[in-house]
Amino acid sequence: MTGLPKTILNIKNIKGKQMIKIVRLIFPLLLMVCLLWPPIAGSEPMNPDKENCPDCQKTEPINIGDVLVTAFHGGAVTITPTKTVIDIEKFNKSGTVDRVEDILMHLTGIDVLRGTAGADPQQMIMMRGFDDSRFTIAIDGRTITAPTAGADTYVDWSSLTTGDMKKIEIIRGAASVQYENSQGGIINIITQKGKKQTTLVPQLTVSSEYARYNTWAHRATADGGIGDLTYFLNYGDKESDGYLRNNDYNGNDYSARFAYTFASDGILTLSAKGSNLTMGYTVANDPDGIYSDYDPSYPVVPEDADTLRRYRDMSFAGGDNYKEKESLHKDISFEQPFGKNTLKVQLYETTGEESSYYYTLVKNKAYDSTIDPPEDQYKLTQKFSGDDGRKERHIGGRLQYRMELWDDHSLVMGYDQRRMEVDSIKDIWRMQAGYLEDNWQITSKLSVLLGMRYAHILENTYPYADPGTIEKYRHKLTTQLWLPKSTLTYQFTPDTSAFVSVNKDYHVPGC
Repeated sequence: MTGLPKTILNIKNIKGKQMIKIVRLIFPLLLMVCLLWPPIAGSEPMNPDKENCPDCQKTEPINIGDVLVTAFHGGAVTITPTKTVIDIEKFNKSGTVDRVEDILMHLTGIDVLRGTAGADPQQMIMMRGFDDSRFTIAIDGRTITAPTAGADTYVDWSSLTTGDMKKIEIIRGAASVQYENSQGGIINIITQKGKKQTTLVPQLTVSSEYARYNTWAHRATADGGIGDLTYFLNYGDKESDGYLRNNDYNGNDYSARFAYTFASDGILTLSAKGSNLTMGYTVANDPDGIYSDYDPSYPVVPEDADTLRRYRDMSFAGGDNYKEKESLHKDISFEQPFGKNTLKVQLYETTGEESSYYYTLVKNKAYDSTIDPPEDQYKLTQKFSGDDGRKERHIGGRLQYRMELWDDHSLVMGYDQRRMEVDSIKDIWRMQAGYLEDNWQITSKLSVLLGMRYAHILENTYPYADPGTIEKYRHKLTTQLWLPKSTLTYQFTPDTSAFVSVNKDYHVPGC
């Protein structure tokens, strides 16, 4: 079978009158080819479902539900009535992405606010108008959104690199009882698993990229296994001078995941995912500023520029302005099918620490407006934040049993426990919860999601003194909550649905 001849034209650096001449030459040629090219003769394969094949065996259609695969980024985004799913591999084919936020910034209803073009653990991501303290981030179903020890962020976004990720699932709204703190929704990251091989030789991938501002990115992965044991290994590093003044960063990430499949089809998985980052805080570079040392080789940054996050004042040249950040997620899980039903057990630990140095303005207590010039109201001072109070530890476990009652009806029961502490103060926040969720596809277009979550929360506060007293002590607070959830969805077309959702939620406390 033959086709039309291909015409390849490199139009790079062709502008103005040259482009007009080329179009005038090519358009008549293409028109003649379209009019004069003979019809292509050939035989079409026999199709059992065509009327001209009465003796062929008919095929039965399979109903897979309403699914919309968009052309956005090469069909990488699939939209179903309950969630949006992004295929990382397909997304990468349309342009390499390094971190989760590089993908999220393209999705409707999610806004990424960055203070730098590179890795930034303190950038802010909004989902349906809520910041990341009011929606949940999970890895393979287990929550990584948690209380903080004054780190002024609930998620270390710099640690969520895509090198070991397979899919991202996004559920908007607080409809699921499997999580609390999800007013904005849930972002669940599905990680890569190793593939069974007949040999010990793994499938290796190595990549290296260079971009402007002297940005280098390197990554290597190994995917393999033998028999019932599989593994996936990943390492990457990235460094850049950055766009703004003192906006450089240097970081690496790594992950390892091993899975063993038993004769009962149960799967035991051990995994670890970590990252290290050193990044410079952008400094003021204001030609009209009072305190900044202006450098014309960098873009202008006003002295009163917004730093996005609370508790982080603008930095100035002349002192140390950088952050060091480390994080490590360790998981063990076991998943066992029982016919159509599935039992899943997860145990996990997340540790992280950070140190921040910034040279910033503080109020001058000795300032006298009658004798001192206005610029003496503030003075530049070196600040530091870190030590044991910023070494956090989150541990938890999850037990979940999923029952597929019928083809259109499922029931999920589970128990969830989490705890947060720092090196200097133990057991700051603890939560235990049980939940029940019923998902019923009533008709092909109408579905209902009903659930109930019970949460018992214990908070042992940081030491502080009551008003009028000097002695500091930890206050104990206990909270018990029933969190009902309900959502009714009607699917008009594959890409249009309407839903009504009424939910009660719990907001995880911060510093």
